[in-house]
Amino acid sequence: MTSDAFNSSLRAYKEKGFFKELKILRGIERESLRVDKNGRISQKNHPKNLGSPLTNKNITTDFAEALVEIVTPPFESPEELFDNLNLLHRFVYSELDDEMLWNFSMPCAFTNEKEIRIAEYGNSNNGMLKHVYRKGLRLRYGSIMQCVSGIHYNFSFTKNSWKTLDKSSDQDYVNEKYLGMIRNIKRNFWFILEQFGASPVTHKSYLFDREHSLEKYNTSDLFLPYATSLRMSDVGYQSKIQDSLKISYNRLDDFINSLIKGIKTPVKKFNDIGMFDDAGIAQQISTGILQIENELYDIVRPKRSGPSGSRPATLLKKDGIEYLELRGIDINPFMPEGIDVNKIKLLDIYITHSLISESPLMLDEEINEIRANQKIMVSQGRLKNVMLRKNGNLVSLEELRKNFLTELEKTAEALDEYSEGYLKAFHIETRNKTLLSEKILADMDAEDLEFQDYALNHSKKIAKKFSPLDVKNFSTLKNSVQTSIQKLRNLEESSSMDINKYVELYNSKI
Repeated sequence: MTSDAFNSSLRAYKEKGFFKELKILRGIERESLRVDKNGRISQKNHPKNLGSPLTNKNITTDFAEALVEIVTPPFESPEELFDNLNLLHRFVYSELDDEMLWNFSMPCAFTNEKEIRIAEYGNSNNGMLKHVYRKGLRLRYGSIMQCVSGIHYNFSFTKNSWKTLDKSSDQDYVNEKYLGMIRNIKRNFWFILEQFGASPVTHKSYLFDREHSLEKYNTSDLFLPYATSLRMSDVGYQSKIQDSLKISYNRLDDFINSLIKGIKTPVKKFNDIGMFDDAGIAQQISTGILQIENELYDIVRPKRSGPSGSRPATLLKKDGIEYLELRGIDINPFMPEGIDVNKIKLLDIYITHSLISESPLMLDEEINEIRANQKIMVSQGRLKNVMLRKNGNLVSLEELRKNFLTELEKTAEALDEYSEGYLKAFHIETRNKTLLSEKILADMDAEDLEFQDYALNHSKKIAKKFSPLDVKNFSTLKNSVQTSIQKLRNLEESSSMDINKYVELYNSKI
């Protein structure tokens, strides 16, 4: 059953021609560890034939030298996006030699943290800054947590799409709409955890010397029996200290001010680490709650693209929100690309629903409620009769799901006016009763395998699907590789500032 408010809003969007004139731009950033044939994290440098990770827009690295990040440009259709993602994967595999990508969100087994090499980006000012930031992450949170992989889904409506709703569609209007979408995405994040959660188990080495409440699954692994996404749990890519910022998505200025406060508010334990190492070289960008804006760990963030070296907070303040980055998506280990077209369409439906639905401002009580719901969903999301909170009341997940799916179905039906296939994709995805998190544990039980062996065997099968015998035209990507290498040379030749001074200059921009 859908609410009268939702039905009324959907009808208004249809009458304004929103869906007929709609144009969505979406892109994907997909992370994955490079491992050797034994499933150990690679000790090799980022392959030269993939270009410079600093200047190649399509293939870069995240925290670790072995943590590949595949980045698509934005596309107007889910099919085009997926085809490009597939092509990029094939190109990466063509240059990996005897290595492969670990096709799971939770990382491979580690012997110790020293196995994890921080990513290198050359000797340019920007490259050194990225390296210093990663040194800071290692000191703050440890290297192993930073090797968790996921998918970031970048999503925006074009200016003409906004004009169907408001003829002026000035940036203040667009900002308000995107912020309303963020609030609703957070309210209904339980759905993403249920549908996309694929990390219910991890090798015990992931939690070296860290306190946790996970249970033993076998002699090598830890899990929670009804977990959906350990990646999004307290032991995942999280930082409790950031909760003190009380990040608000009610007004853009409040969000930006909270980011700046996070960067400028020193933390004793980060102060104790120190800005500089024993050799006097910067090992953090700041000693604040956040080193930089991108250290904010949240399931969704407002974004604005800009020149290299720009401060995200400054770009948002000056030009407003350009797109949303949905970050809480696990790698689907059963898909070579980590996601497929139907799941891309399901994300479109989910995000569009967040626009259509009413989105009142969030008070502290609701923020706490959302945090509590996330903790329940990541740890107990597959438990029968699990209860969540909504508007201060306990509601069964079954009831929430029933109402929410009805609204999503109507959104999917409306999106078929924009591009056919949304309703079909919605039914395929939501009628599958076996969740990804459930299937992983069921398969491990059926095959009597520990996580390391199960994930390695599975990743090997995936790697074979990207056989180099399947010839593709990589000429454009190879040209991008050469262009990126030349750009790196140019940057390094023009970079002469001492890294400590450059960090100081970068901090002065906020």
